[in-house]
Amino acid sequence: MQKKLLIIHQGALGDIVSIFPAIIRLKEKFCRIDIICKKSIGELASFMKLTDRFYPVEAAFFSSMFSERVDPVAAEILHSYDEILLFSYSQELEREIRGIFQKKIHRIPPRPGAHSDIHILNHILKELAESRLIDDPVPPGHDYYARLTEHQETDPQYDGSAMILHPGSGSMRKNWPVSNYIATFEMLRKAGMHPEIILGPAEQSLSQIFEKNLTPGSPVHMISDLLTLMRMLKQSGGFIGNDSGISHLAGFLGIPAVVIFGPSNPKRWKPFGRSVEVLRPETDCTPCFETGKADCREMKCLEETTPDMVINALFKIYRK
Repeated sequence: MQKKLLIIHQGALGDIVSIFPAIIRLKEKFCRIDIICKKSIGELASFMKLTDRFYPVEAAFFSSMFSERVDPVAAEILHSYDEILLFSYSQELEREIRGIFQKKIHRIPPRPGAHSDIHILNHILKELAESRLIDDPVPPGHDYYARLTEHQETDPQYDGSAMILHPGSGSMRKNWPVSNYIATFEMLRKAGMHPEIILGPAEQSLSQIFEKNLTPGSPVHMISDLLTLMRMLKQSGGFIGNDSGISHLAGFLGIPAVVIFGPSNPKRWKPFGRSVEVLRPETDCTPCFETGKADCREMKCLEETTPDMVINALFKIYRK
């Protein structure tokens, strides 16, 4: 097993964390796996030893791959691999790469069709098996997650009563109401837990709302670094969030995670992990986030999930 594989993926955090288990399977066939992706995600993947090296897709010489003239530096890097795995819908991009890379290129659609109920990971594993990049479309065992968190409880910063709440996502449409997060936070605090709010750059406007409505001194963290975020998650006892990339990361790390779904489809996007509980009420509508079939005035799919439901779901999977 001496072959080297280069993965190219332009997706956001949730898209790439969703394929982390597939990368674990690819390690069975390749002695080295590197990735071209967004810099922050590449740093995370390399730190977690899922990939050996990353190249930031934002770099000028890699950006040239999406133009008519490829930078010689990018071409030289591509030539150093035996095979390329391209997650893209673009046949044109595949043709551009084939123009400078004469070895095997496998192009896989990053997601299943919007009307399909197949989970993204199952879709990826099926495509990889059909491309003979893995032997069968079976996810890796959960022993991998045990290794990820094996030193969790001996970490001096670990606090099993710490509960991380992330009220954001890549779209406002997917967000459970902030008032529910505030109520959940206070319920956890009264139950003897140590809840903490984390906000990303896109959610800065929420910081004043939480600081104004939570018990004075409640921790509200602004997080801009995925490595810092990963450490916070691994040092905590549980997680609550919307359908987001951070929820996928929490699930992958094996942390007890409650993920609140609304207009997006949990059959397609449930985070992969050993301790994930998904909440989405039974409604007379079907998930419409990716199909664009509806723009509801009343988001029953989110509004009918209550703080009590979330707390009960968390304690169902919580491990002290």
